[in-house]
Amino acid sequence: MKIFQKASAIALSAAMILTMASCGSSASSSAPASSSGGGETSAAGEIELNFPCIWVAKDSKAQVFGEMVAAFNEENAGKIKIVIEEQTDYQAYRDKIRTMITTGNAPDIFTIDNIDDLNNFSRSGKLLDLTPYVTDEWAADFTAGVLDDAKVDGGLYALPYESAYFPVMYNKKLLADVGYDHFPTTYDELWDCCEKLKANGITPMSQMTGENAYTTQLWFSQAIVAIGGKDVYANGLSDPAFVEAAEMVRKMFDYTTSDAVGAGASISAGHFLNERTAIFMNGPWFFGRVPTEGTESLNANVDLAFPPMATGGKGEEKGLTGQVQAYLALGNQTDPAKAEAAVEFLKFITDPEWVAKLSVSAGSLFAVKFDEPEGMSALQSKLVSMIAEAPYVAPVFQISVPVATMTEFPQALDALVMDEYTPEQFIEVLSSIS
Repeated sequence: MKIFQKASAIALSAAMILTMASCGSSASSSAPASSSGGGETSAAGEIELNFPCIWVAKDSKAQVFGEMVAAFNEENAGKIKIVIEEQTDYQAYRDKIRTMITTGNAPDIFTIDNIDDLNNFSRSGKLLDLTPYVTDEWAADFTAGVLDDAKVDGGLYALPYESAYFPVMYNKKLLADVGYDHFPTTYDELWDCCEKLKANGITPMSQMTGENAYTTQLWFSQAIVAIGGKDVYANGLSDPAFVEAAEMVRKMFDYTTSDAVGAGASISAGHFLNERTAIFMNGPWFFGRVPTEGTESLNANVDLAFPPMATGGKGEEKGLTGQVQAYLALGNQTDPAKAEAAVEFLKFITDPEWVAKLSVSAGSLFAVKFDEPEGMSALQSKLVSMIAEAPYVAPVFQISVPVATMTEFPQALDALVMDEYTPEQFIEVLSSIS
């Protein structure tokens, strides 16, 4: 099975923290090969660019990103107009983009959220190679090296934009109630803590097997790296770390809610937000939900911690996992003026001042460098500091394997936690997917 890995991109994205105060052609050519779909040039000469966009409605980035689009359209009135096509379901959005590129042309502007699609789309001949457009001045706004690492076959077909890092979130009051004034630093200590929480009538962890099993996939990713080290994916799923990590995940389900099998994100998160579980894992976009959706006392009780170490494992203390959460891409154009217009929009939405505002609003982090702005939440600010301390940011499982493997993951996880699969069988099933 081919393993896709962009570990250095993630690690280099993390380097942006050190600067903070703490949505083409083939790889061998940049000449247009096909016309992108959606956009038009009006009789008055205004270029319209279509942008199927997921950052709308209730998405955490919707408000400020909408302001960014409106500001760009106002600044370029009569010349360029971005037309947002609202998409509110992430999987439906992925399917839409894949279908468009497979059967016709790419949208004028769109986003990519996984390495498999980035590689496939970049090699389709239907994306604009941004290499000729990214000047040294523009490149300087990005974390050092992150653009080079996003290249596919030597071409830059997408710009890294939103980055995600995954600390442990925990309820320090619930842990203190069982004698823990810190989050466990090893998995042995974590099991002890979970036993004490359980004995005290507290469900230790939020887990899930429904939808894409996201929260549990993050724990699986952390365990893999804790056991096998940051370069574990270089060995493929045959590395013993994967079976050992599966054993750990199976054990976690001894300490989770009774509805975890089949549970989706809203159920898993809801337990933590309502202080029915003590330990949770998600990305920085979740931070904003703590004060707005959690219990009255939750915001004061939540803290962040580095993931546990595995006894005898190759992972390093304070190591994190993460991923480039969103890349910005453009469809190839036969009209050079449309290509230039689309590039101007990318320059606008990667402006550090706008990105800083978007970061504060959404609770997200980005591959664009900016000084820490006022209004950053305490949790987000702490994560910034943690990333600066991390010796590495290793890739999560989701972006290190083909899409087909992740599609199978929830079903295989169901079988694992219901003891229909052994950990060995669980990994065998995932390894068989190509």
